[in-house]
Amino acid sequence: MRLLTRVVAGGGVAAFFFFSWVIMMLWNSIVVGHLGLAVPLSYLQTCGLWFMIILLFAWTGIGVRWQFRKVWYPERRSEDFGRDIERKIKSGFTRWVGAEKDMDWDELGEKIEKKIKSRIKDWLAEEG
Repeated sequence: MRLLTRVVAGGGVAAFFFFSWVIMMLWNSIVVGHLGLAVPLSYLQTCGLWFMIILLFAWTGIGVRWQFRKVWYPERRSEDFGRDIERKIKSGFTRWVGAEKDMDWDELGEKIEKKIKSRIKDWLAEEG
């Protein structure tokens, strides 16, 4: 109930009807008027369409106030993203060369170099 009162008190209802009108005007002028691709929408049809879009994308973070987004999607620093990406890249390379997952980057680089050289030698032997 507290969430509902915040949405209603924060101008959510007025914004819903305003954006329904904006969507109706854009749809009827661009899609119907200029492109001629569909039939015009009435105001109530546009409200229903906008409501279904809101329901569809309700928890993706679009239109969710910042404090609610923090609850669903905790904030992560760029270092955490960097570490995750580095871990995924390293695990892919170690799987490709058949090495241990806790191998140092220098040793892994040497194994990758050896594997690439052996693949090129095999490829040249097949060609020649």
